[in-house]
Amino acid sequence: MLADAALDALDTFADEADYALVGPRDSRVHEVATTRFPFNTVCHLCRDFGDGRCQGCTGTLIAPDRVLTAAHCLWSPARGGPPRTIRVRPGRRDRDTFPYGSIAATRWFLPRGFLRRRGSARKPFDYGVIELSRPFARPTRFMPVRALDERELSRLTASGLVTVAGYPGDRPVGTMWRHSERLKRFTSQMLYYSVDTCPGHSGSPVWTKIGDERVIIGVHTSGIVDEVGRSYGCRPGTVLAPAGMLNSGVRITRAVLDAIRNPVAPRRGDRAMVALP
Repeated sequence: MLADAALDALDTFADEADYALVGPRDSRVHEVATTRFPFNTVCHLCRDFGDGRCQGCTGTLIAPDRVLTAAHCLWSPARGGPPRTIRVRPGRRDRDTFPYGSIAATRWFLPRGFLRRRGSARKPFDYGVIELSRPFARPTRFMPVRALDERELSRLTASGLVTVAGYPGDRPVGTMWRHSERLKRFTSQMLYYSVDTCPGHSGSPVWTKIGDERVIIGVHTSGIVDEVGRSYGCRPGTVLAPAGMLNSGVRITRAVLDAIRNPVAPRRGDRAMVALP
């Protein structure tokens, strides 16, 4: 078994590409009303890889017994395997406050492409779904997950905001932080934005407001590093990322939406969903 120091180094290495604070300032806001919709659906994921420690990630309740998150929260590239257990805690406020309790995951699903591919080729497959051992009694309202088309995303880049909310590890344990910014650009599989994020934000929902409704349009997955591979802004001695650099997330497409809604359906190739652990 790896020593604690080696495990910490692996976790740090794995997280380096998953966050950045984009200059000129850290604009994240501490969300204290975590029982207010939609923040009550944002979940802290406590992952145990067998050493008894809680390694954090973020997810979103999209149904009473289902959580949307990033694939690398469900299978660690650094450790070469999945967590042994995951506990889901919606609306966590601080170290000791869990307004809706804590429920264990029974299994989770991620695309085969995330397991097969390496490096940047994994990015479009960095999404997954957690099934819970029992449903949460509350909350009872959830953000819909939507696959926006090119025209809708173009309109959003011109005049809308996207929000990322989750549980960054550089802030007090169990506290939720959010930030909203413009969607800067998009591709057929990814979204790019200057929203400030730090480690632990991985798996957070990327949502926007359409009319009077907040909808999830992506999953936050990755960030930017400097020329020597260091993360920007979230550790002592690192500067904020220069303006114009962008964090990113997986875009909810029709294929991703189909996998989220029905992960056990038969599929071929990299889009086939693999059940773990």
